[in-house]
Amino acid sequence: MRFNNFVVRKVGGVNVVLPAGQKVKDFGGALVLNDTGVLIYEQLQAGKTVEETAAALVAAYDVTPEKALADVQKTIASLREAGVVA
Repeated sequence: MRFNNFVVRKVGGVNVVLPAGQKVKDFGGALVLNDTGVLIYEQLQAGKTVEETAAALVAAYDVTPEKALADVQKTIASLREAGVVA
């Protein structure tokens, strides 16, 4: 999975994915993530697999492996739709 020059920042207590570099003028906005979304984003950006990321969710939250995997897949789809990952 390739990340397209975005960063996660906490702005006013809200986790926001912001474009960096050349992406700033092309993206024209921001994407808000909850704490689970940030954990997923950071795991994937660090090169973790979908399965490893789901396991990190299970370890961090009271969630089943099946729910964690579904959440990871849904977040990836949202990040792709927004152009954050390819």
